[in-house]
Amino acid sequence: MYEKFRGKGLQLLSVNAVWDKDGPAKKFIEDYRLTFPVGRDADGKIGALYGVEATPTTLFIGKNGKLVERQEGALDEAYFAQRINWLLAN
Repeated sequence: MYEKFRGKGLQLLSVNAVWDKDGPAKKFIEDYRLTFPVGRDADGKIGALYGVEATPTTLFIGKNGKLVERQEGALDEAYFAQRINWLLAN
């Protein structure tokens, strides 16, 4: 999905939650060949700031830097694409 929308202005960042272990997280990145930045919330500050209590949690942030929507759980591709198209248009 990132490859499809990045030319249109999408920026994507994945953050591993404080409870994620380094080894499995690195394997996930390698297995799925993620092409966007992946960071680690080692001290839990990012998760606390956005109220992340489960993974995955998706945060849609507008061009103005403000949180537009927060979704817990896996998102289907059609919904994700619809939200990204909306955000890029606004």
